[in-house]
Amino acid sequence: MATDVQTKNITDLLASFPEDQRHRVADRWRVHQQREALIQRPSFWKRLWLFLTLIGPGILVMIADNDAGGVITYAQTGAAYGIGFFIPFLILMVPVAYVVQEMTVRLGAVTHRGHAEMIWGRYGPFWGAFSLFDLVVANILTLVTEFIGITIGMKMFGVPAVWSALGGFLIVAGVLLFLRYHTWERVALWIAVGNLIFVPLAIASHPHWGQVVTALGSWHIPAGVAVSGFVYVILANLGTTIAPWMLFFQQSSVVDKGLTEKDIAIGQADTAIGTILMGLVAIALVALTGSWVYGLSGAGN
Repeated sequence: MATDVQTKNITDLLASFPEDQRHRVADRWRVHQQREALIQRPSFWKRLWLFLTLIGPGILVMIADNDAGGVITYAQTGAAYGIGFFIPFLILMVPVAYVVQEMTVRLGAVTHRGHAEMIWGRYGPFWGAFSLFDLVVANILTLVTEFIGITIGMKMFGVPAVWSALGGFLIVAGVLLFLRYHTWERVALWIAVGNLIFVPLAIASHPHWGQVVTALGSWHIPAGVAVSGFVYVILANLGTTIAPWMLFFQQSSVVDKGLTEKDIAIGQADTAIGTILMGLVAIALVALTGSWVYGLSGAGN
């Protein structure tokens, strides 16, 4: 009888919550049940199922970092400066990106608070509002590059820019308005898999792998480059690899999925997988354009 009363009280309490909070509680409860089932009767398949349930934010945030702006940046980098400097540079950026994003896994799993909420609570309203304003501005500029990529890509199929931009907007708005986090995360992961197409494309184009190996052993700045333009490209690659939205997104996603301190290792593995995939795509693009476009007339434009 007491259990029935408790269940009814919990049900009534959940009914008073907003819909998005009810979905969040349901997602966390599902993770809790999987974790309890694993504790009671450990097995490889239960452990694998929990792992597949909890992964997602790290892979998604890293692969999504190779968006339209990122792809254009890497392609232009290889075309303008070759592979002598930027292949080793991107390899070094892979562990840097992992360290930065892995921090959000631990923060979210231990505190159960999003990145913005932590800034607001620790540093006060001014810096909290400043961080959100900065995030909004950066995200708007990022979205501009995304829609530029959409219109350019669809133009290859003869779709006018206005219709491709409108279609992209409706899809994004529909996902945000009508899909809960668990659903759109899985949909986004399948879409993000398409980003890996650059790796087999780079291999199929037979780039000069000998030059890639040589670049790893003799890291150097190309001769005769303009310092201002070269520094600008370095900053562009840094900004593509590590962006503010990645910190906010992954930590909030870790909290939404219900990761705890016991799940930090899974979150770290999730982030590591995503980081490696991101690095492979970036290196493939630079190797592709650095081998076949670098040195041609007008390649830097």
